[in-house]
Amino acid sequence: MEIRFLEPLEYRDYKVPIVYDTDSYYDIEFNYGEDLKIAIQKKELSNSYHHEKNDPSERLYQSWLENPKAYGAFENEELIGVIELGDDYSKRLLVNLLWVKEGHRHKGVATSLMDHAKKIMSQNNYRMLILETQSCNTQAISFYRKCGFKLIGFDTTCYSNHDLARHEVRLNFGLINENYR
Repeated sequence: MEIRFLEPLEYRDYKVPIVYDTDSYYDIEFNYGEDLKIAIQKKELSNSYHHEKNDPSERLYQSWLENPKAYGAFENEELIGVIELGDDYSKRLLVNLLWVKEGHRHKGVATSLMDHAKKIMSQNNYRMLILETQSCNTQAISFYRKCGFKLIGFDTTCYSNHDLARHEVRLNFGLINENYR
């Protein structure tokens, strides 16, 4: 496997098919008493859920992303994975998109792409690497935690006014660059 920079002129608007299945989610509960308490607990879904994102944000090199750069994992000239990165206004490197082609998952492709992003973070002196995922994408959450990411925030109305009820809350994760100076 080889990781290469994806040229914007060639890959602009390249559609990345974001698809995942899940049978669990992270439930967020609030207690609004005198002390604000928040609990996040993994729970099973009554039915497994198939999620396919089919919107314009799942295309590479979108104009809203600050200084985007995409990298592809290639095996025998076949694109089997992509990571797209962008700048954040506060010296953080944003993982906008991470995708591995079905049939190539659980074989180290995502880990190699994330290691590449960590290397870019260190080489360019970003203070941290950040990303978001949905509370129902428990496989992604498990992967990010394995990579060293920690929960740094959430948004209960990012995707709709009913994200809590839909079990699809935006979770923000971050990985601090220990060598940031």
